[in-house]
Amino acid sequence: MTAKTYDWDAGAELADHSRRKHKVLREYIASYVQVRSQLPYQRRFRLACVDGFAGGGRYANGEPGSPLIFLEELNRAAININLARADTGFPRLEIHCLLVLNDADPTAIAQLKPHVDSICTNLTPDLHIEVRYFQQRFEDLYPAVKRMLLSDRYRNVLFNLDQCGHVHVARETLRDIVECFPSAEVFYTFAIDSLLAFLHQTEPAVLKSQLSHLGIPGSDLAKLDRVMTKGQWLGAAERIVFETFRSCAPFVSPFTINNPDGWRYWLIHLATSYRARQVYNDVLHLNSSMQA
Repeated sequence: MTAKTYDWDAGAELADHSRRKHKVLREYIASYVQVRSQLPYQRRFRLACVDGFAGGGRYANGEPGSPLIFLEELNRAAININLARADTGFPRLEIHCLLVLNDADPTAIAQLKPHVDSICTNLTPDLHIEVRYFQQRFEDLYPAVKRMLLSDRYRNVLFNLDQCGHVHVARETLRDIVECFPSAEVFYTFAIDSLLAFLHQTEPAVLKSQLSHLGIPGSDLAKLDRVMTKGQWLGAAERIVFETFRSCAPFVSPFTINNPDGWRYWLIHLATSYRARQVYNDVLHLNSSMQA
């Protein structure tokens, strides 16, 4: 499968499955901040958000991409939390966020910057944003980002890794993120059919065992297209996902995006804490109609 690329100069189109992923991300961020700031006398919440495939900021129809969603929801959360605190007499909460925005496409970063600047000029005073931009392949950039976050002593980190295909983020990197930070979460997008091709090359025994009940040998991936949209295939695919990624984090939750062109796009949440997994599952419950 050839990875899809976005033409930010011409105006990138936002596909329905990406719109659904953005809805889940938006609702999760809103819930995440509320949950992490429940202590009534907490005055400061500090986090780092890393968008490894940030894109150009806005799509052709004007809808925001993930970096702008981060900013919008952090701002909305800061306003709502402090309105509630004002009513109850508790001290105001300040949110300090390091926003790391990376895209290997320099055109994307050039378009992203003015969109980010526009939002940052209208933030509530209780939200403090520091933005750092990079233009590298994510795997090349990750060691430097890791050193930066550890040096600045960030405990709460959220990575959004919305790649095209499956090859741009290694499983070892996912595992390293989770192991290095006390409160780490990763949103990881991949194409399931690309993953199967990868497993066929690297772990044929795993693939064969997971597909055995369908009567499809691991050596014949071409036959998978015949059952790609059938209910029994979804169960097999979910087991493959879980077996492939469950060693990367204590809590792993897959989400199948309901894509009219076939159930080929997956959003998986990896977390170090049960509470984070529960917040994510609550969001998925609210969006159950979007799941395949």
